Amino acid sequence: MVKRSRLRTRGGKRRWLLVVLLTVLAGIGGGAWYAVHFSPDLIDQAKELFASRQWGGSENKDIIRGTIYDRNYKEIAVSYERVSVYANIREIENLDLVVKSLALILEESEQTLLDRLDSNTLRLWLAKDISQKQEEEIRKSDLAGIYLHKEYVRYYPQKDSAAHLIGFVENDTGLSGMEYYFDQLQAKHRVNQNDYESLPKIGEGKPGPDGKHLILTLDLKIQHVLDRFVGQHASDAPDVTLGILAMEASTGAIIGYSQAPSFDPNRFHTYSEHIFKDIFTDSIAVPDVFKVFLRDLSLLESQADNDLSLLPWSLLTEKRKLGVQLQLWDKLGAGGRQAYDFENYSSGDDSERSVQAVSLSDHRDFGTVPAILTPLQILTAITRSVNGGQRVNPHAAERYIIRKNQSEYLLERAPPPSGTPFFDADISEEIRFLLSSLGKSASLDSVVLDGRSISSIVVDNNILFTRHRLLLAVISADKPEIVLMAVLSRPGIEVQEHKDDSFVKEFNSLIPPVAALQQVMKNLSDMMRPKAKEEKNFSRSGGKGAENEEKNILQETVSVSMSRMPDLTGMSLRKSLRLLQNTLVKVEIEGTGRVVAQKPSPGTALSPGTQVLITLQRDEVDAEFKKVNEETE
Repeated sequence: MVKRSRLRTRGGKRRWLLVVLLTVLAGIGGGAWYAVHFSPDLIDQAKELFASRQWGGSENKDIIRGTIYDRNYKEIAVSYERVSVYANIREIENLDLVVKSLALILEESEQTLLDRLDSNTLRLWLAKDISQKQEEEIRKSDLAGIYLHKEYVRYYPQKDSAAHLIGFVENDTGLSGMEYYFDQLQAKHRVNQNDYESLPKIGEGKPGPDGKHLILTLDLKIQHVLDRFVGQHASDAPDVTLGILAMEASTGAIIGYSQAPSFDPNRFHTYSEHIFKDIFTDSIAVPDVFKVFLRDLSLLESQADNDLSLLPWSLLTEKRKLGVQLQLWDKLGAGGRQAYDFENYSSGDDSERSVQAVSLSDHRDFGTVPAILTPLQILTAITRSVNGGQRVNPHAAERYIIRKNQSEYLLERAPPPSGTPFFDADISEEIRFLLSSLGKSASLDSVVLDGRSISSIVVDNNILFTRHRLLLAVISADKPEIVLMAVLSRPGIEVQEHKDDSFVKEFNSLIPPVAALQQVMKNLSDMMRPKAKEEKNFSRSGGKGAENEEKNILQETVSVSMSRMPDLTGMSLRKSLRLLQNTLVKVEIEGTGRVVAQKPSPGTALSPGTQVLITLQRDEVDAEFKKVNEETE
């Protein structure tokens, strides 16, 4: 037998594959030609089948995008069901019947619907965002050629509050902030329906829809306090960019995050790209007072191994170890760009690499202290310094959970600070002494660092200057519990420093309410958990009178939180009763569903025995949410 060459064998295989490919393509083309000329409804039916699968899939509670809550389970981002009506013209058998029925249900004139249906379009939308009642009536009518389409869209009830931290969603994809991080968690944790019971159970009787949800460290009560401060000062100067945040010193948990100008994530596509830039993640020139603090801190660290480490930093010799300093910046989080779970990824800009510090004073030797940092890097460095060297990272995610039948199971919790503290007790005490000497004392034994700087950047061969003011309060200085930071930036340059203490005074006035709300939250948390935690102590210097003042602040905040009628609108009955359970009021309930009305009105003082009426109604798309979508489409 004659042996065939490998070349001829391969050539035969290739010809065979080519014939098969041409046959498949011819089949597809013939099928498409037949559908277009002899059965055009096949294409529409295929589309309907695909749409119905999408519809059926979206009803799966594990697919619907979960809710984002603040730490008190107040809704920050929710997925609303949107139902729309469309018509397949070819399938309508009785046009008059369809028009008359839909005109009554959709509250449209018959002529308007008739004009819309009298077109050459095979499929057309008749109404969007219909109510649940309208949906049920259309289903009962069972009109040939009339279909319902269901989808879930994202809505942000807090609007522009904490928008830079929360981010936004398009086509069910998080584009920035916590929504972007939410996608990462969803991809990481794929739990089978039958596996959730193997997860640690962390709560029962939690109201809300089933699915995977994200609880943040953010506290909306504190957030609204910061929002009022930012709104007041930003409105006075339209060219100002202002941000203020509050963070737990021991954990890095962000409890408030406000800035202006802000944006409404419900209409994010209507804003210019520069609005999404986050003032806390943009590089700025480090003010001198913060560089002095870090420089002297490096002096302490460089001589920590010597006997002189117990002396005050001011008596130590000016001898620093270069390697120790560089390692220190890395330990403090100032040695490189940090990653945050709430980072606004849509605002990335390579131009920030060219930011330069502008010095208008005599040259001072700060050694290896970084000249350009982001406010969040400065915040991290100061916080790690004063909390004894705990490696805290600013974060906004508290826990990621799966809820099933009002029981919650833990998927992931925010990791605790990693490693052991890198400052010993003696060094930590000197650091706090250093902080007090550089800053100014404020209420609740707090210390405030106040610094200014000027940055420059080259854009299109032009040098643009920006002046910054950075305020940072450590509450309290001897036992840090909260760090409060404000950043104010505006274009231009000022050779002469403008003295204005009103901004500092108003910044200091935020310390008592923020600390009080944090203390209230801590007390409530202790009451809800069987094992009491270590009580936070916001001591106030100044003797007995000052202590009474502090108690009054806390008692007033507790009174507002616990003895006034809360706003129950949109809440479930279970959650409403949970909020009222400690007020000793008498509750009367009308209807079923979610709260649509209440008596007395929100904010009304409650006394034991007060009669409270809660009116419930079955869920419908929020009227304001419908208005938002109408404006954006």
